[in-house]
Amino acid sequence: MKRRNMTNIDLRLLTIVNELNKTRSVSQAAENLELSQSAVSMSLARLRKHFKDPLFVRTSGGMEPTPQMTELIEYLEKAEGLLETALVHRVAFIPATSDRIFHIGATDIARVATLPALMRRLHTFAPDVSIGLQDISEDTPRLLESGRLDLAIGYVASTGSGFCQQRLFTDRFVCALRANHPRVQEALTLTQFESEYHLVLATPGSGLEIVEKALEANRIRRKVRLRVPGCFGISSMITGADCLAIVPEQLGRIISSGGRIKLLPLPFPVPACHIVQHWHERYTHDPANKWIRGVIAELFQEKETTPATRAERGRSLELIS
Repeated sequence: MKRRNMTNIDLRLLTIVNELNKTRSVSQAAENLELSQSAVSMSLARLRKHFKDPLFVRTSGGMEPTPQMTELIEYLEKAEGLLETALVHRVAFIPATSDRIFHIGATDIARVATLPALMRRLHTFAPDVSIGLQDISEDTPRLLESGRLDLAIGYVASTGSGFCQQRLFTDRFVCALRANHPRVQEALTLTQFESEYHLVLATPGSGLEIVEKALEANRIRRKVRLRVPGCFGISSMITGADCLAIVPEQLGRIISSGGRIKLLPLPFPVPACHIVQHWHERYTHDPANKWIRGVIAELFQEKETTPATRAERGRSLELIS
């Protein structure tokens, strides 16, 4: 069935038709709608032309609808009700009853740092909500834009326009090595750094690109023995092969907690790395996306241990698009 062209029909005419049907009077309809009689008459003329039918005719009892108008009024009343519902509709998200799956892109480091606390929080406040994790890659911006990824947590060098960011945490890089290393004691010199073998993390989104640029800028060379794509298992690799490894301090604290690994400052300057959550602006006001962003931001705030760091890092919890 061929659809009528609605481009020339003002949806406000629906209100006029409904009022005419109720009052059966052009003057009364105009008064109720706070319009002039001529405006109502002109609107009725447009509808008559569109439907090729008089729609309402004068009788001794007032304006009465034609058979076509009687049939149409049922559809128009339903349409007006649907429009009113649409105009007041707001998407809602109720964590306690939702069974939504949030798809999050995250580095190994971000997973180790946030996932346990996030799952505990979900267990308490959103027991049926689940998380689907993906690696950060060159496809991450496209997945965020399409909605196939809700958030990306980590260091993403460039996402382009249309993306939003919230800084969660500022991390620095340190050197991780065996606690009882035979040649490096309480400090690491540049000569030692260049003479020892290294384990290199090659994890997209971890911010280690910053380290590579710092090494190049300072013309520092490493003797790379092992290059790994993720952080899982690096503790045994560091201790077993007597390698040095440059890692974000947050990860370093986790792998050194058992006492087999120690952390030392790097013997050359490296800029800090900002851990950021990214999303596309299409979902800035989406209640579900907004909720999970708030939960993750709150988890990072809870990592702060002193009033000073809480104050400073709290200031960084702002949009930095």
